[in-house]
Amino acid sequence: MPETLQEYSKDAAEAFIQTAVFIDDRIYQKREATVETVDLPQTREPAANTENTENGNRATTTQPLPAEETVSDSYKIINSFAEKGIVCSMYEPKDTPNGPEINSIIPLCIAADIVIVDWNLHGNIGDKAIGLINRLISQAIQDAPEQIRLVLVYTQEIDLVSVTERIFNAIKGLANIGDSFQPDMDKNNLAFYSGSYRVAVLGKPGRERTGIDPRHVVCETELADTAIEEFAKLAQGLLQAAILLGLAKIRNNSRKILSRFDRQLDPAFLTHRAMALDTEDALDHIVPLLVSEIESVLEDALPHLHMSDEVLKDWCNKGWKKGDHLERVYAGQGLDYLQVAKVICTEGFKTAAKDYAGIQSPYKSKGNAEKAGKFLLPSEDSDANLRFAHFMASRTFYGDNEKMLMLGSILHDRHQDQYLLCIQPVCDSVRLKERRTFVFVKLHKKEENGVKSVSHVIVKPDNSIVELLYKPNSYECFSTSFDPNENLKIIIARTDNQDELYFEDIRGNRYYWIGQLRTSHAQDAVGRFASNISRVGLTESEWLRLLAKK
Repeated sequence: MPETLQEYSKDAAEAFIQTAVFIDDRIYQKREATVETVDLPQTREPAANTENTENGNRATTTQPLPAEETVSDSYKIINSFAEKGIVCSMYEPKDTPNGPEINSIIPLCIAADIVIVDWNLHGNIGDKAIGLINRLISQAIQDAPEQIRLVLVYTQEIDLVSVTERIFNAIKGLANIGDSFQPDMDKNNLAFYSGSYRVAVLGKPGRERTGIDPRHVVCETELADTAIEEFAKLAQGLLQAAILLGLAKIRNNSRKILSRFDRQLDPAFLTHRAMALDTEDALDHIVPLLVSEIESVLEDALPHLHMSDEVLKDWCNKGWKKGDHLERVYAGQGLDYLQVAKVICTEGFKTAAKDYAGIQSPYKSKGNAEKAGKFLLPSEDSDANLRFAHFMASRTFYGDNEKMLMLGSILHDRHQDQYLLCIQPVCDSVRLKERRTFVFVKLHKKEENGVKSVSHVIVKPDNSIVELLYKPNSYECFSTSFDPNENLKIIIARTDNQDELYFEDIRGNRYYWIGQLRTSHAQDAVGRFASNISRVGLTESEWLRLLAKK
């Protein structure tokens, strides 16, 4: 069981990584060359391993090749990854007038989790390696922009800092890509990164280097372990590491998931589809079936995404920074903030409120909840809680599919500055052959007694946050009609001149698409609305009614 955040992240990365590729132009050459020296002069320093022979003084010495021509030991590299359960491909590109065989290399690199490039390709120190890395990043961002990938540059150069700066400056020059890369702020790291990419420089052993952290000089037998550590830095937060571990479990259970959809079920599925075709396409049912199986994998295969108390305490020690607002909020109470943070993270706010007089239980009032919710935040004005609330309630879109008006869609009427939540049943939003009226409930910005009352948090396309209150009352309803798309039979969003999505009703009014609630949250909103409008008005004793409210 990992006891530190770094170990936890590394374990998740090792479980996730499956493939690596090592690119070198001398993979199949020997690491060392034997140099024979004949008739050494007596006046020179005796050579190593000198032997007297009948022909005079001869010496056979084993010397490493010049630094720029040192050849990596392929077997040791492959074996280091094999011990971690990672397949490592070795690729020796041919030299061409335009550099290495880039067109052949790129597809292989895009398919790999880790790409290791030798700095010296075909006698060119750096230029061809940089060209390959630039092409790889450009092509990968175009073909697989959301795939996380580590690029390692393996070099015999002494000045690793200059190598890192040279690569960084080259990538920064890439149009529409380079600006997303930034150097790792840890002074001990020779690396830079973007959201899904990390590029790091490692030195080969055998050269004297001053001012360089020894961790950045790695022999072939340790290359896989170091690569995993570097990859883990792409997902080093608690949540990211847990999710990476979950993704690994899904991938490892792919065969079991497939077995649930055995081909013997094909006739039954097609029967189901044929019976449903008049009203819907049963192919849409595959998605919830797959989601259910993946959910089962995560529930059964993961041991509750174990984050031990030691890992959480390590996060407090290394990852948590006490915000300046704590001194103001808890002034004069003499709290050991780090210790309180550890108790909150491992035992919860109830225990912290019981053990420390200055900490109030968030369950007592909205004011306490607002105050307690800011304890772990880096600053009082941090929006982390809001963004996490939005993440838990809102659906994420991973593709460029058409946006559809349906249950849970949140729209913004800019003319009225009014936000609307669609409560139209899903079955009344599809297979539309004619104009259809949609029902919405208004969402309000509101504060009660100076404390925000929030039931929904939305993040607008411009990344600004809006906190809204949902009141499921019939008098908050709004309805308007839309014409469906003739081919898709649904209401789909259009794009304005600013590339913003909107739905246009039959009167020409535009309602801009803001987001989509997760299905469970949307259904909860409808359930609350249905419960509210199903109330029964009774003629009863006012005295008895008031007593019942107590």
